Amino acid sequence: MSEGAESRVHETPYSRLMNRAFADAVPLTCQIEITYRCNHLCTFCYNSPSGEREMTTEQIFDVLRKVAEFGVLYVTLTGGEALCHKHFFKIAAEVRRLGMALRIYSNGYLMADKKVVRRIKELTPVEVEISLHGATAETHEGLTKIKGSFAKTVKAIENLNEAGIKVNLKCPITRLNQHELFEIKALANRLGRYIIFDAVITPKDDGDLDPLSLRAGDDFLEKYWGEWYAELHDGQSPPRGNHCESDGSANCGTGRSGFTIDPYGNLLPCVAFRRKIANVLEIDDIEHVWRHSPVANEVRALSVEAKRRIDALGEESYLTGFCLGVAETQTGDPLAFYPQVKVNARAVRRSYELLQIRGGSANDRKSA
Repeated sequence: MSEGAESRVHETPYSRLMNRAFADAVPLTCQIEITYRCNHLCTFCYNSPSGEREMTTEQIFDVLRKVAEFGVLYVTLTGGEALCHKHFFKIAAEVRRLGMALRIYSNGYLMADKKVVRRIKELTPVEVEISLHGATAETHEGLTKIKGSFAKTVKAIENLNEAGIKVNLKCPITRLNQHELFEIKALANRLGRYIIFDAVITPKDDGDLDPLSLRAGDDFLEKYWGEWYAELHDGQSPPRGNHCESDGSANCGTGRSGFTIDPYGNLLPCVAFRRKIANVLEIDDIEHVWRHSPVANEVRALSVEAKRRIDALGEESYLTGFCLGVAETQTGDPLAFYPQVKVNARAVRRSYELLQIRGGSANDRKSA
């Protein structure tokens, strides 16, 4: 059976919907950065506030109305720290009133208060995603720069668990926490939650490369993508492609499966590829701009071209998670293979070579 035929056999109604939406560039998700304000000081944060005036709550409501009219199913509220917005709960309630599902990205600091969690539960979010940066206060707070933030984050996860709210954990890998990933995984297990590790630290949105100084070391990445990956990811093999390429026609979902709106109302192809398509406050509806904007169409074409170039490498291609936005910010060329993706590719390739030498195959493990 061919790979394409096999994938069709395993299709579900949901995957068919997602693949169709991807192919037709019908975005089902929207991420809204409602504020750049934050109660943490993470030095690797990619946010780059420009000093412009952030949207008012009324303007955010107007944006949400246009997003709902565009047919979006899921809205993710993020920041900054979304809960630092003084009207967070009003904004979240408006997402639900408009009939869209709600996700919340947070550092969890304010959710250590059970009263806050009770209010979140009333919103019936699909999930809350919390960032966990270490297994100890020393490591976690070495990255957040806020004393007491580790205990509050752990307490937030416990509170959310107790309230019956779905929680996902994520951990950006840096040189400050790379030594305790197994302990972080063990902590997540004790909390009863799956944790996603992200091996890519990105430049700031304005092109500042300072966050890259916190990138995990190359020797570590070789081990992470190699002998450690399966244990840290519940038996999965390292992915060879992009996690959001969907139907395989493009490198990723930028300008297709979703979009981002920043605190100033700017419509962006995704959270990483921050080319301004339009300002939502200045347009009547999103659909016309999404379909006809030269910026949006160029971004979609670039994603197709990136996929073509990666596929042309054939069996040499192990470019896990290639990101056009990171490429453009780091090199000035959205199609350039930047240093991080090259290091990761070498490590993933070595992992698959070792698996073959040992007599196994990628199919012996679950695919990431």
